[in-house]
Amino acid sequence: MTTAYVRRKKSTIVRVIIRALSVRGLRVAFRVLEHLAPAAGGRLALRLWCTPPRRRGTVPTVRVGPGGAGTFTGPYDGAPFTVAVNGSTVTGRAWGSGPLVYLAHGWGGSATQLHGFVPPLVAAGYRVVAWDALSHGRSASGALGPHRATLVEFADALTAVVRAHGPGHAVIAHSLGASATGLAVLDGLPVRRLVLIAPLADPLPYLGTFRRALGIGPAAADRFIAELESLAGRPMADFHLPERARRRVGGLPPLLMVQDRDDREVAPTDGAALAAAWPGRLHRTSGLGHGRILADPDVVLRVVDFVRETGTATEPRPAPGAAPASGTGEVAPVSPAGPPPPGWEAPLPVRQEAAGWPSSR
Repeated sequence: MTTAYVRRKKSTIVRVIIRALSVRGLRVAFRVLEHLAPAAGGRLALRLWCTPPRRRGTVPTVRVGPGGAGTFTGPYDGAPFTVAVNGSTVTGRAWGSGPLVYLAHGWGGSATQLHGFVPPLVAAGYRVVAWDALSHGRSASGALGPHRATLVEFADALTAVVRAHGPGHAVIAHSLGASATGLAVLDGLPVRRLVLIAPLADPLPYLGTFRRALGIGPAAADRFIAELESLAGRPMADFHLPERARRRVGGLPPLLMVQDRDDREVAPTDGAALAAAWPGRLHRTSGLGHGRILADPDVVLRVVDFVRETGTATEPRPAPGAAPASGTGEVAPVSPAGPPPPGWEAPLPVRQEAAGWPSSR
């Protein structure tokens, strides 16, 4: 395995831990715990794995249409709401009116990272709903306490928000939020169209990189995986999204997969693997990485155009050697889209607050 390949496969949490802590000290600690207290080593690994990085949320600037410009300068001017999730609370905002489009951010992020999608979606006649995951942004802490979160909590938050507002016309999700969205849809969340941007297709390769980076031995690693499965209430195999999608017979919404070739936080092959197992298409970009892809005007417009589509046919495959249709990437069809899941039209009540966002932790 080459150094470049390992670098590409490192998850966000691995890179942040290596930068913020003494890797040598952690490796010594895990070596000692492996022989004296592997259960404690497993708990330490769980704590590190479930700690999101601290990031500064930015509001991207995107054009609303050809020749026009639209800078979203009011990320907190939508209608505020709170939703109960597993005994805690997530906080969010909603804009516009019409069919519902949900925006799910990624690990260590916040709702503001996807606000570049809000103006064009609202202008196109949609109601846009975004929120901060548990232990992220302005939402309350999750089950593990402040500054700790899990993929399952991401999925549970999405499910709770959709249950409060109503089944969605579309979900647009990024990074771990995209993985959680895929998990929720495979578990039965109703949605008509799905956009996943730079998702993790399967967490196990990232767990392996995490183990090797910190020198976690086999005994502690076994305890670590057992703790993760106990916390999630399901085996790790349930998080292998391509495999679960391949086993699914019908009922999956059409998918637009967006993945950058130069992503160093999520392996570019993850998006291709998931797109190959899911009805829809794959849009590849270059030079945008893991975060800048959310602010790219062409990506935003492609996503909005996909959300606005009413059919289920995929785009034709370009002729060999032909240039991409537009923008920085290329589109490849994957498979015919299946029918929307049943029950998506059933309205559900929405809880909103008159007050503004609660104060940060």
